[in-house]
Parts: sequence; C-alpha cells; structure tokens
Amino acid sequence: MQSHKMLLDEVEEDHFKLIAVYCAIEDYKMAFLLNKHLHLQLKRERYDVDFNHKTVRARYALYTFKDPTNYRTYHLVANKFKGQAKRVASSGSLFVEEEVRPLEVHLIPEQKKVDFFLKIEEDLEEQQLTRMVNTISQIPQVVAVYNIDIEHLKSKQNLIFE
Repeated sequence: MQSHKMLLDEVEEDHFKLIAVYCAIEDYKMAFLLNKHLHLQLKRERYDVDFNHKTVRARYALYTFKDPTNYRTYHLVANKFKGQAKRVASSGSLFVEEEVRPLEVHLIPEQKKVDFFLKIEEDLEEQQLTRMVNTISQIPQVVAVYNIDIEHLKSKQNLIFE
C-alpha cells in the first residue's frame, strides 16, 4: 500500500489583540460595562468555553460581538473557573483535620491574576488599542488593565474559540 505525506509549508496564525482586565465583578456586569464604555454589543454565547484541565472540566463565560462596520470580532472571556470545593484531609498530627479548599483553574495559566480577557480579532492600530485600554481603565470597577503581547504567551491556543 502506498502512503502519501502532506506537509504544511506555512500555517497562518490568527492575528488578534489581547487586553487583560483585573476586576472583582461578575462576567455579565463586565460585559455590560464594556458595552456601555466602548459602545460594543457583547452578548453571552449560547455555549461557554469548555476546557479539560486534567481532572476538572471547566467552563469559562464567553461574550461575543461581531462588528460589521469595522470587520472586527470582540470576545470577552473569563479567565477563572471556580469549581466545587475539595476536602483535603491532613493526618500529620494526632487528630485528622479536614480543610476545605476552593477549586480554581485558569484558561491562561501563566496569567493567573487576570479576571477577563478581551480578544479583538482582525487588525487594530496601536493608537486604537491604547485608546481602548485607557477607556477601560476609566471604569471605576476595573482595578487594572493592560495589553498582552501574544507572541510571548505560551497557551494562546486556549484562546481559539471556534
């Protein structure tokens, strides 16, 4: 039997910009505030981003807005998933002690402190990106916001939603 090999010479990578947002509010409230301040129309997707982390199946809230006038797609995705609490028994002493630890897993593990990511697909000039970051930083509930260089991001494949 004859075998055929097919090689991919050049894999085209997705070009997108990524903004990290630190805040302590719920995902629906963050989407509302971004809609209000950036004049977007982010809406909750029917299905969340499902991701398997070894023994945990995590779901991250996903909001999307497709802007037909600028040919851009915006995705707001949560970075943290809080699952059921684990009971950890320690028998290092005379009495058995149980400690309850909340289970928390991250979509992008190297950015554990980030609460949300705003992914902007298609071309966006640096001035526009800077303006967006400045606008988001003006929201009172937002603690910090900054642009992430995706070239140095190890788990950027986790941000492919389709």
